[in-house]
Amino acid sequence: FILLLGAIVFMFYQFEKPPAYFNQPAYQRAMESGYAPQLAALQTQSDNVFTQKRAAIRAVSSASNASSNERDTAISKVRELDTRARDLRDRTKVILQQAGADPKSKESDYVFITFILQQMPHGLVGLLIAVILCATMSATAATLNALGSTTAIDFYRPLIRPNASDHHYVIAAKALTAAWGLVAIGVASFASLVENLIEAGNILGSVFYGSILGLFLAAFFVRRITGSAVFFAALLAQTVVFVLFATTNIGYLWYNFIGCAAVLIMAPVLQQTIFRGTEPSAAV
Repeated sequence: FILLLGAIVFMFYQFEKPPAYFNQPAYQRAMESGYAPQLAALQTQSDNVFTQKRAAIRAVSSASNASSNERDTAISKVRELDTRARDLRDRTKVILQQAGADPKSKESDYVFITFILQQMPHGLVGLLIAVILCATMSATAATLNALGSTTAIDFYRPLIRPNASDHHYVIAAKALTAAWGLVAIGVASFASLVENLIEAGNILGSVFYGSILGLFLAAFFVRRITGSAVFFAALLAQTVVFVLFATTNIGYLWYNFIGCAAVLIMAPVLQQTIFRGTEPSAAV
């Protein structure tokens, strides 16, 4: 959903004029620091480039039935104007740095919030913020409860207190939920130092989601595969993803596919080799 929303906002700003710089607080500080003439000149150039780029994009759309040479020429024009637009944004950022506005965070972090504030009615903005907060609180509560419960049932009870009362396990689950909450606070504190928080979240998710998806797909669609084979296949797949993440520069979204495919490929192999004698009743 996030990727789809990002694509929609991207397409919107291909046809609607974006601000000269999406980080508006930093931009306003630079304007008030005596750099207004330079920024105004860059704004004028950006507006001209945007007008030409929008016309070029429409030319590409109308050239879909034209010859390949005309279509290639139109696409090259769009790319050229896009390069000029990025150059103007880079020059704007340099001026902001000179003005002491200090735009440390990536400009892309401000694209969606700028879209909300400038394009949506005020009442809808408040409703959207309320929806975001509700969804965040709901997801966080469910995640912490699940972590606390699974830690208590799968680790605390069999390994630490196997013969305690149910009341004891309830208290332990609550304490573990609070502990996981502290861990989440620590991760959030560290995440605030990341240059692009949305991208960091997507990267972290992509590293682990593929193997998890492979587990579910193997459980639903792969026959005669035991739980042990799938479990160790997931461990191997996760190891492969970790190695690729540390040693290559491929796009992080590929980790989802690689992790899932590795589980689905290695689980049958392990079943036919190491776990060949496992009882069929133990199959996933």
